[in-house]
Amino acid sequence: MIFDLLRDRPGPDDVADVCIVGAGAAGIVLAVELTGQGKRVLIVEGGGREIEEPAQEPYRSEVVGLTHRGIHTGRFRVHGGTTTKWGGQILELNPEDFESRDWISGSGWPFTKAELDPFYRRALELEGVSGAIQRDGEVWHALGLKEPEFSGLQSYLSRWCPEPNFARLHASLLEQSADIRIWLHANAVELLLEQETVRGLRCRTQTEIEAVFQAKQFVFCMGTIECVRFFLQPREGDLPWNRSGLLGRHFQDHVDANAAQVQPRSSRAFATLFDNIFLRGYKYHPKVRLMPPEQEKAGLLNCAATMYFQSDIDETLDGLKGTVKHLLRGRFGELGIGDAVRMVQHAPVLARQSLRYALQHRVYNPASATIKLRVHCEQRPDSASSITLGEEKDSLGLWRTRLDWRISELELSTIRYFAQTAAKALDEVAEVTPEASLMAEGDGFLAQCDDSNHHMGGMRMAVSSTEGVVSPELLLHGTRNCFVCSGAVFPTSGFSNPTHTVLALAVRLADHLSRL
Repeated sequence: MIFDLLRDRPGPDDVADVCIVGAGAAGIVLAVELTGQGKRVLIVEGGGREIEEPAQEPYRSEVVGLTHRGIHTGRFRVHGGTTTKWGGQILELNPEDFESRDWISGSGWPFTKAELDPFYRRALELEGVSGAIQRDGEVWHALGLKEPEFSGLQSYLSRWCPEPNFARLHASLLEQSADIRIWLHANAVELLLEQETVRGLRCRTQTEIEAVFQAKQFVFCMGTIECVRFFLQPREGDLPWNRSGLLGRHFQDHVDANAAQVQPRSSRAFATLFDNIFLRGYKYHPKVRLMPPEQEKAGLLNCAATMYFQSDIDETLDGLKGTVKHLLRGRFGELGIGDAVRMVQHAPVLARQSLRYALQHRVYNPASATIKLRVHCEQRPDSASSITLGEEKDSLGLWRTRLDWRISELELSTIRYFAQTAAKALDEVAEVTPEASLMAEGDGFLAQCDDSNHHMGGMRMAVSSTEGVVSPELLLHGTRNCFVCSGAVFPTSGFSNPTHTVLALAVRLADHLSRL
């Protein structure tokens, strides 16, 4: 059931089993799992049903380090959170991402990947991807092809949600279940703490309407940056969850950059290896990653790459993809006159794409497209990047975020090594020429580096309160009933999109809360 703090008020005796802060991917998945285990759930969300410009105002932040685009373009205060805008890519972290690597300072999680494996599998169902082929080799076999092999690089596939918007995916349960109450325009502003127990959560609209929500347990499922900002807000006395002094430190994002020019030796052979795959209603994206022995040998971070195709008909292809997605999902009401005009005007392109899709189950990339090796590089776990509070307050009365994002020499060395390895590994199928600024001395390549909208770190997970901000069970240190389920708790970031791992943590947390 959905309520709105702009017009509704919670009852004084309305006490939920669990109050979840944030109706994004993690909050929605956690709510679905908890109600399935008999819990009464309350979700408070700062935005409305659709994206509203005024609701995004609290995200306006100060960036004092390198340019960080995602802090303003990659966060959405709305029912569904960033799932209303993302592509829906699903990918696990790798085993080595959880391990302590002697050559990487600060690496290692307080548990191995094996701990998360069953929750990764359960998360697939909640993401709508459980029907996809889970073994890469079986995908290639279904195409009548052998799984690609390269020296020094490992081929792998990411999978994509057919319905990326989780508010839509779980709409029936979220809107009809009596055990879920969603409150829109309810921005969390203050944790009401009595010694180590949270007694309530004060929420406020941008029109200064306030309400206190009560529950037995509280879980913060906001995005990384917003989670850190909330818990950095000053309060009387100290911040009991920051005995380690690590709150806001070691922020990480994936360094995204075009590291090399790629010229296929055979367009057809190259397309067979790297064009996106569509099978049985699911999309698979071929990529390559640096193999763990190569990382250890060179003392480097984890890194992967995709082939980035650019052509003069990209805008046309993107428009046609959007139209076709609406048609395939039966959303005819979202189609307009422009979609019909686009299909008629670009019928030849649509025909080529349709033919490639129908006969070969692949996406269509024009042979004239330029191709770049687009890397996604892990940042060092002890990153010098940080989230602190600025000197201005937002419309809710909270201090704004100040982000200092930095890219270290270790990240640049990793990207450089990856480009050189790719040039050798892919030599039979393409000529790979690393960017001159990457290979030159100095930091000239930094101008070509971007963030990935993959915000992690700042509330590191650790067994001891002197070494982290949350426990391995995601309990906020210094509290008895407050948890954080967000990319903020990641000790390391790997190269993978973090959403699937956050959702695996959410499913794991649901099991833990069901036993309390």
